[in-house]
Amino acid sequence: MKTTHLTALWLLLLVFVACEKNVVPEPGPEPNPPVYLGLSCQGAIVIDAANGETFYSVSPDFMLVPASMTKVMTMYIVFDHIEKGYLSLESQIPVSPYAAARSINPGESNVPLNEALTYTVDEMIRALCVVSANACAVALGEYISGGTEKDFARIMNHYADSLGLTAHYDDASGLSSKNGISPRSMAELTRDFIKRFPNILEYTSLTRLNFRGTVYGTTNGMLPGQAYYYNGCDGFKTGYTNAAGLCITATAHLADKRVIAVVMKAPNSYLRYQDAAKLMDRGLSVLMNRTTVQGIQSSFL
Repeated sequence: MKTTHLTALWLLLLVFVACEKNVVPEPGPEPNPPVYLGLSCQGAIVIDAANGETFYSVSPDFMLVPASMTKVMTMYIVFDHIEKGYLSLESQIPVSPYAAARSINPGESNVPLNEALTYTVDEMIRALCVVSANACAVALGEYISGGTEKDFARIMNHYADSLGLTAHYDDASGLSSKNGISPRSMAELTRDFIKRFPNILEYTSLTRLNFRGTVYGTTNGMLPGQAYYYNGCDGFKTGYTNAAGLCITATAHLADKRVIAVVMKAPNSYLRYQDAAKLMDRGLSVLMNRTTVQGIQSSFL
């Protein structure tokens, strides 16, 4: 009899413990699973042009050689000087013997410059954006610094420091392998450029340039009519040297949303553009999905 009572008590105790035990739910899918884009480059980032939010990145704070993306800082300084009244788009820029010699170097991207002539700032900015003309960057740098291209590089570094960039500049054109900038800083510089001087997009979106009788095509394959056209792309700057590999800073807009993508040290041109397209797809999809969700939510208010 005593054994029967003990057994009943144990059974009641087990039932009580079972009722008190927390039920652990089955593991479900992550609400925000990590994204893997499978990029081929060594450094990359895509950000919201409105607020700088990062949507995806690969080694975003590691400095890499930017090649001709260096010219973004050169042009930024030019536009800053225009805003401050030191220059205008019609200012006449002289050409030094050094810049003239660089302009006909077959190993560089260029338009030919004649040291007996002057060229407007507007002409040179167009040549920088469409042709990635190294000698135009040199001539602008010499004019603004009142000295050499190396003197202008010191001004570039002053701007980089004031903007809080992880960057170092050695020349105006990007030919030097001593230039360096992180993907994040490249994106932030471009974001600030577009925010302060939105008319730069009128230049970076050009696909053709008639430079004093000779027509040149753009180096940016993501613009309309080009081999790697990306819908909504309206700039920004490409780059290539042996040290840098294939690079691009690109921007695209969809409705009222804009993203900025940076690809650094891609192994070939095709993968450079493919990586940039993947990044911008990612950024724009996040922004448009948010817009859709916000629209649904507001409809219930």
